[in-house]
Amino acid sequence: MNEETPLIQPQMVIKQVVETWPATVRVFARHGLGCVTCAVASYDTVEHGAERHKVAVAPLLADLNLVLRQPELFPDLKTGGLAAAGAGAEADDSTTANIKNIVAIVSGKGGVGKSYVTSTLAIGLNRMGFRVGILDADITGPSIPRTFGITAKPAQAEGGKIIPVISAQGIKVMSSLFFVPSEDEAIIWRGPLISKMIKDFYNSTLWGELDFLLVDLPPGTSDAPLTVLQSLPTNGIVLVSSPQKLATSIVKKAIRLAEKMHTPIVGVAENMSYLVLPDSGKRLALFGPSRAAELAEAAHAPVLGCLPLDPRAAEMVDAGKLEDYSSIELDALAGEFLMAARQRLRRATLAITVS
Repeated sequence: MNEETPLIQPQMVIKQVVETWPATVRVFARHGLGCVTCAVASYDTVEHGAERHKVAVAPLLADLNLVLRQPELFPDLKTGGLAAAGAGAEADDSTTANIKNIVAIVSGKGGVGKSYVTSTLAIGLNRMGFRVGILDADITGPSIPRTFGITAKPAQAEGGKIIPVISAQGIKVMSSLFFVPSEDEAIIWRGPLISKMIKDFYNSTLWGELDFLLVDLPPGTSDAPLTVLQSLPTNGIVLVSSPQKLATSIVKKAIRLAEKMHTPIVGVAENMSYLVLPDSGKRLALFGPSRAAELAEAAHAPVLGCLPLDPRAAEMVDAGKLEDYSSIELDALAGEFLMAARQRLRRATLAITVS
C-alpha cells in the first residue's frame, strides 16, 4: 500500500472493505467480528459493526490499515472459511480435519450448569492461547449464544458449508439458537432430527484449526449424548455435577454411559459448590457438602474444580458478557483440565506447553 491508496475509514461498509481487501477478514475475526460475511455486513459500516459487537473502533481500524501494508503480520488470524468470502480468496473447505481434540461436557442431571462449565472452560482455554470452539448440542434448550452475547447469525460459504459465529474474544460457536426467529421459539423435534442436526453442525461447519472443540450436551443418556459419543471422534468427557446427593446419584449414570462407550472421563467439575458471603468471606455450602471427591472416585478421574455460586458471573451471563468475567476458580478449572487432559484424553493432541 502506498500513500495514494485510500485508508479504511469508519464509515466504510464492511462488505465492501472485505471484497476490496480480502486480508481484512482476518482482522475482523481477531477483533470479534467473525460474521463479516453475513447479510448484516452488506450495509453495516465498520464503525457501527464494531459498536454492535462492543468492539473498540480505533484499534480495529488501526489493524485493518496495518494488514494492508503488512499482511504477513496476521498469518495466524485466518479462521476457517471466512476468507473464502473475500474476493480472490481460495475457499477453505476444512470442516473437521483440523480439530485436534473433542471433549463432551456431560451430566445425567439437568440444571447443574453444563453450559456454564462449558463456557468457563472455553474462556479459560482461550485465554491460555488455545483455539477453542463450542458445539451447542442442546438443540431444544440452547444457551451458549446468550452467554456470549452473540446476536449475529452464521454465514453460508460455498458448497453449503456453515461459517461459525465468533465471540468477542475469538471462540467459535455453533448453536440451534442461530436458526430460530427468536430465543422464545420452541424446537419441537423427535430424537432422530436432533441427532441429525448435531451431526450436521459438526460435519458442515467450517471449524478451521481448533485445539479443542467442546460439545455442550443436554441432560440424560439418550439420543444427543449417544450421537456425540458414537458419531463424533470424541476424545474424552468432562462430568458436571452439583453438591446435592440426588444430582450426584443421577450423574453417576453418565459414568456408566462413558464406560459403555469406552470414552475416557477427563475429570469432574462440581458447580454451585458454595457461596462466598460478601461481608465475612465465609464459604456457605448452600446445597450441602461437596460430593466432588465421591463422584471423582466413582469415575476414576480427578476433580477439575469446585465452582462457586458467584452473583457477578450470573450478571455477566445475563448480560452476555461472560468473557469479561475472571476468577481464580475459572483459571484453575482450565489449568486442571489441561493437566488431566494430557494424561487421560484419548488420542490427545496438545501443542501448547503450560507451565
